[in-house]
Amino acid sequence: MKRICIGLVGDFSEKIHTHRALNNAIEHCRKRLDFHLEPIWISTISLTENTFSQNKFHGCWIVPGSPYRNDRAVYDSIRWARENDFPLLGSCGGFQYMIIEYIKNVLGVEDAAHEESEPNADIRVITKLSCSLKGREEEVLITDKGSRLFTVFNAEKIMGRFYCSYGLNPKYQQAFDGSAFLFTAFSADGEARACELKSHPYFNGTLFQPSLDSTAEQPNPLILDFFRACDRLS
Repeated sequence: MKRICIGLVGDFSEKIHTHRALNNAIEHCRKRLDFHLEPIWISTISLTENTFSQNKFHGCWIVPGSPYRNDRAVYDSIRWARENDFPLLGSCGGFQYMIIEYIKNVLGVEDAAHEESEPNADIRVITKLSCSLKGREEEVLITDKGSRLFTVFNAEKIMGRFYCSYGLNPKYQQAFDGSAFLFTAFSADGEARACELKSHPYFNGTLFQPSLDSTAEQPNPLILDFFRACDRLS
């Protein structure tokens, strides 16, 4: 049976319930896949520029848990995946870091920062949400019907489960207009909740955590889609 290896970028802790939920969600998917799935947690401290350039991995998932122990390595991994058409999924912190990596390295806003790790920065592209979403559920409006997200859920509205207090600063949302980096879903009041790089075979991020509503009976479809994309693109 074909083996597909996924790198889970994050600083795993058994004490973090979202990490446990992510492992459970992976197990929910196994019986729906026609290949052997091998997930490997990669501490951000052990990340190097060669981690994903080796043939061992077929995809990268930037998992929740920011700030990471080595932010720089996370940004570098996102950049490598973006530039090398390598399948990447980001959830919660992963979504936030995907935004900053793109606005810094593609759109040229070199001083773009994440408020959680750089609270005094002048250009805080990721800031505290107007209302914390820790442990909350919220309706997510999928506005881009040509997006992967719409293809997966086949719905204009879904319920997303969150565990975060940070998101895209609305004042920088228009900075992405005209680029290949699109925001594909929003909250009811217009705050970004998902993103996709249109020029890439699979580069998707969500502020909500798909693993939090996955069950053995109904594995989250976005996670399944990511794993199948890693197989298809390998």
